[in-house]
Amino acid sequence: MSESDYLVKGITKNGSFRAIAVSTKNLTEEARQRHNLSHTSAVALGRSMACAILLCYTLRKTKGHLTLKIKGEGPIGNIIVDVSSEGTVRGYVDHPEIECFDQKGYVDIDKAVGKTGYVHVSYDNEKGIPYKSSVEIVSGEIAKDVVNYLATSEQIASFLSCGVYLEPASGKVLHAGGILIQTMPNASDDDIKKTEETVTKLDPFSILLRSGLNLEQILKKSLSDHDTEILSEFEGLCFYCGCSRNKFESALISLGRTEIKKIITSVGYAEGRCNFCSNVYMFKKEELEDLIKKRKD
Repeated sequence: MSESDYLVKGITKNGSFRAIAVSTKNLTEEARQRHNLSHTSAVALGRSMACAILLCYTLRKTKGHLTLKIKGEGPIGNIIVDVSSEGTVRGYVDHPEIECFDQKGYVDIDKAVGKTGYVHVSYDNEKGIPYKSSVEIVSGEIAKDVVNYLATSEQIASFLSCGVYLEPASGKVLHAGGILIQTMPNASDDDIKKTEETVTKLDPFSILLRSGLNLEQILKKSLSDHDTEILSEFEGLCFYCGCSRNKFESALISLGRTEIKKIITSVGYAEGRCNFCSNVYMFKKEELEDLIKKRKD
């Protein structure tokens, strides 16, 4: 099994279904560490990252980004994930400290996310114009809400399973990822019925990974009623954020002389933290004074 995060694509040879599966253990663990995520937040963000990757490599037709935003009324707040066509992923939750467990002690995602709200998706289309669409949350379980988004907004019948398995004590991510299966236009009613019966009997995705199966095996197991061909594999999915000190400096300069002077007088320094990666950029008084000199006005 590959040690790096990767994805595979496949299609049934009769053309009835296409599928994509992704392993995201490493990038989810990096997000957990960067944001100091609770068990609940790690699962919620991990599931959302897997879903966003699956959407990006399914919906986006040109180079660019796809952004998935899950805005529920639960205590975790917004969940936002950005995925690029180059395989970079970044994301965060509003309240990373939140914990929600059910009576059995399992993470309760629908309680954390909330059962009302919206799923927002935006991505680059073939014309280079951002496409944006939103649908209501139907469950708070994330995967079900993304499936509802695909059915409602994209008119694509889909099956999606995603999961994150944590080490109970430390919360370290041991397994994470997901699989998306989509029905093609020429699928027969019998094909659809057989596949639905098969996928509903599958173990949760994280359990399939824990059993030692790789993505290719999981994909073929999910479509076991059909002869399935693996079309492609992409390694190198990673957590990456394009923020930088230079970008924060440019943002400070854009405030203007007056505002920068107010910061110097009232605080004496400026500090910026990136929501997506938690990197912190600090500018001391002397550096702020230098920024004033860079202003043209």
